[in-house]
Amino acid sequence: IRESLQVVRSRDPRIHRMPFLDAGHKLGGKKEGGGGSDYHALGAMEVICSSMAKTLQTALHPPDWLQGNYMAVRYEDLVVEPIKTLRQVYGFVNLAVSPEMEKFALNMTSGPGYSSKPFVVSARNATQALSAWRTALSYQQIKQVEAYCHQPMALLGYERVVSPEEVKDLSRTLLR
Repeated sequence: IRESLQVVRSRDPRIHRMPFLDAGHKLGGKKEGGGGSDYHALGAMEVICSSMAKTLQTALHPPDWLQGNYMAVRYEDLVVEPIKTLRQVYGFVNLAVSPEMEKFALNMTSGPGYSSKPFVVSARNATQALSAWRTALSYQQIKQVEAYCHQPMALLGYERVVSPEEVKDLSRTLLR
């Protein structure tokens, strides 16, 4: 419930992008003049990333009852190798992938469309969508996300950016 409330509160339609806040910004209280929207957006990011880190820690170092019952899949793996990843997921749940599903996965990740919106579900070039954040967000915004989400990012093998130039160099992958 706490996470859902944070996310709902962060979805202010007047906010088109997350503004960069100074490095001293703390979520323990609202800064004067900063507005509640920034507070809620950052609060949502903090709560979601913290929850994701805990979930990933449990998945990567599972207790006996969870071993073999959980599979983590990165979006990037599905985009870069859709058939291989789809077969791994289906194999994990003891199902066979149909040719139609393989065709669907290829169409959804290699279609002719383009969207800079990362969560739009449509036939498109997902490789382009994969890096959309690198052109849509400022370097300061990316560093802010990294500050709040460094734990799940590290667990999933995402590298931190070191310069604005590195962000814009789309030929360089940021995955380990």
